[in-house]
Amino acid sequence: MNSQLPTLDPGLTVLDDEGAPAALYRLVGRHLADASGSTYWLDARNAASPDAIRRHAAGRVARSIRVARAFTGYQHYELVRSLPAEVTPRTALVVAPNVASLYAEDDVPAFEAEAMFDATLELLGALADALDVPVLVTARERRDRVRDAADRTVTAERTQAGLRVDGPSFRTDVYWHDWGFQTTIPYWVELLGAAETDAEPAPVEPVAPEV
Repeated sequence: MNSQLPTLDPGLTVLDDEGAPAALYRLVGRHLADASGSTYWLDARNAASPDAIRRHAAGRVARSIRVARAFTGYQHYELVRSLPAEVTPRTALVVAPNVASLYAEDDVPAFEAEAMFDATLELLGALADALDVPVLVTARERRDRVRDAADRTVTAERTQAGLRVDGPSFRTDVYWHDWGFQTTIPYWVELLGAAETDAEPAPVEPVAPEV
């Protein structure tokens, strides 16, 4: 199962999970299965579903996740500002789904929303760099700005074979199921190598007709 999903590198990673809502929980669960330390989840839009978290991060892994919910841009901004007092180099992961959504609400004046959102991205990136901690975010609003601020983008999509995840250093080549697993052409190319397309074809000797 581990070959189907990546672990997360230190730095700011944006997950493009449109059309694959379970991808966030699965990536978090996969990463925490091999990590130790607490996880800080700054929630917006009620993305932190307890059932989904427990389904993909069972037992002690789920208990290591500390969820703080924000319902306004001001609350989200204050939660981000509180992170430096909580996060240490031993922190396993910081998760901030829908990182831009609350700054698009009418209860935050536009000039304040822009400044708070810029500060939020800057602080999350600086925290990841200074402490060498993975920070995972998703974004529907201001998506281009989030990608520009991130160290990398990981995309996830549902396919008929299962969840496909692509990133700078990872690609899903094996899909695991209860009955076994499915492989892809890139999997076999990496395993066996590609055929040499420039090789000269073997000469064909003429065959004399039978008399």
